Amino acid sequence: MKQRERSKDEIPFKEMTPAQKRSYLWDYWRIPALVVIVVAVFLISLIRSMVTAKEMLLSVTTVDLGDDTRIDAYVEQYADENGIPRDQLVLGDIVIGSAAAGGGASSQAGMAFYVRLQGGSEDVVIMPEEVFLEYGSGGYFLDLTDVVPAEWQEKLIQVEQRYDEMEELQPEPVACGIFLRDIPGMPDTPYYENAVIAISYNPDHPEMAEDFLNSLLKK
Repeated sequence: MKQRERSKDEIPFKEMTPAQKRSYLWDYWRIPALVVIVVAVFLISLIRSMVTAKEMLLSVTTVDLGDDTRIDAYVEQYADENGIPRDQLVLGDIVIGSAAAGGGASSQAGMAFYVRLQGGSEDVVIMPEEVFLEYGSGGYFLDLTDVVPAEWQEKLIQVEQRYDEMEELQPEPVACGIFLRDIPGMPDTPYYENAVIAISYNPDHPEMAEDFLNSLLKK
């Protein structure tokens, strides 16, 4: 009577031939091995990014800027003049759906902007006037009266801030911004005609934000 050939599962690993061992390992351990490799690659990438990541020195965010991105040149020129490496400069745009963009600043996307400013992740914010007026009353921009040169005091847009249970976190009596159209050299476009530049209430780098703003005013 012919003896039945044993399957790989029935043969002890130490009795397997080299070919059977390779086949067994491939069949039963390839998925766990792939999982381990993926996790290892992820951890190595995460550790590397944490080690090599550099602290941001200036973060400038525009709101509903669209295709009119010429503010980039001013920010990058400032960075070059002040020795800020490009990888330590953040220049981003967010869409909150203002009237110009076909919506309202109180939209769901606008709430994300609201939280973002509250988190203090931006230094300088450039936005349509209606956005500044809406968010300025909530205490999300600084009072610039002690920041800008004296000749710019009368050009400040001031918004009275609301005072409520958050009063202890909103010591500034007013929020201030400046129309970009009042700053010499700014592009003559609908966005810049209506845009306001302000410093976030919780800038990560207040001195850099103030210096950047003043560098624009002095051009």
